[in-house]
Parts: sequence; C-alpha cells; structure tokens
Amino acid sequence: MRSNSALRVLFSGSLRLKCKNACCQRWYFTFNGAECAGPLPIEAIIYLDQGSPELNSTINIHRTSSVEGLCEGINAGLVDIAIWVGTCSDYPRGDASTGWNSVSRIIIEELPK
Repeated sequence: MRSNSALRVLFSGSLRLKCKNACCQRWYFTFNGAECAGPLPIEAIIYLDQGSPELNSTINIHRTSSVEGLCEGINAGLVDIAIWVGTCSDYPRGDASTGWNSVSRIIIEELPK
C-alpha cells in the first residue's frame, strides 16, 4: 500500500535436493520479476556433497525449511511475489523440488520502516 514500507516474506515448507555428485540449489524470492535489492536478496541454499562413489549412490534429501526476509524500495500498488529455485554460482545443478508431501505456506506482510 505504501512506498515507504518494507515487505516481509516467509516461505515455510519442504525443499528437496537430489544428486549423485556434489550439487547446490538456491531458493529465492522475486518482487515484480526481480530479486530484492535492499537491503539484501532473500534466499536459502542447500548444498550436498557427493554420495558414496563405491556404492554409486544418490543423495536425496527432503527437509522442512524456511526462507524469510525483508525487502524495501518497492513502489506502492500491486506486487507480484514469487519463490524460485535456481543454481548456486560455481556449483553443479542438482534435481530440486519444492513442497513435497506437505503443506507449504507463503506469508506476506507490509511493515512500516
């Protein structure tokens, strides 16, 4: 509603990462198609080291996690907020998913500065 406020966003739910070799994925929020510039991006990462080379095994981690933060400098009016999953810089991509077999929530609040 106001340009001089901050938006608090929270995702709570299941995040999954699967890979045979080391991998990393990043979950992050966007506001009107762009990551938050101020004060910082709102993100969480999951990194997995390689599985057992002798057993040729795959690591498949499911965990309840939260991604939370504040974003300032957003104009008043309708705001398109989304959570995305992408790669971590300098790390191989894994097989990631969001919201497996559980309730996931996104909570958005407008807070005065």
